[in-house]
Amino acid sequence: MHTIELNQVVPEPIADIAAHDLAIWFIERRFERGQRYLIKSESGKGKSSLFDFFYGRRTDFHGTISFDGESIQSLRIKDWTKIRQQHLSLVFQGFRLFPELTVWENLQLKNQLTHYLSAEKLNRLLEAVGISEKRNTALRWLSYGQQQRVAIVRSLCQPFDFLMLDEPFSHLDELNQQTICSLVSDELRERGAGLLLSSLGEDYFFEFDEKLAL
Repeated sequence: MHTIELNQVVPEPIADIAAHDLAIWFIERRFERGQRYLIKSESGKGKSSLFDFFYGRRTDFHGTISFDGESIQSLRIKDWTKIRQQHLSLVFQGFRLFPELTVWENLQLKNQLTHYLSAEKLNRLLEAVGISEKRNTALRWLSYGQQQRVAIVRSLCQPFDFLMLDEPFSHLDELNQQTICSLVSDELRERGAGLLLSSLGEDYFFEFDEKLAL
């Protein structure tokens, strides 16, 4: 997947109140693989909705969203399965981890779908984000910040053309943010992938090609 294109898109729930002079809604907008985009706004402006549309979790929008020129409205379940396994990776605001499973088991649920990362690489990632000692600990015993780090590592357990991070550092201190931004940047360069990151205001420690307001 090389491009994600929007044409006159706006979420139905905010269609009557969304501004027409911003960088995403009601216009033509293209996101390109290999580029890094910051999507910044206060709460309730549609950042999470946008990612849900891209991921096929919601369809309540006006306009057209296309992947490499193909409207997502024409995609079937098997198409979405392939897209989510090979082309798009998403870190949800709510993590969507399994609290009864260990850190390692949560990662393997994703990694075993594609066998993308070796056990050695996974262990290195856990070390890099400072939670290697929690490898065999159930998620319910981890802090929110530790769970957030697990969710970010899990997002790397697959191939992708675009990595989408939905307010991914809300429970992390500045040092952990800096560490993870460096790790993710390395992965993006290695894969030639694009980044879409939503934020309430922070730029964090990435270099962005475009900063967009909602």
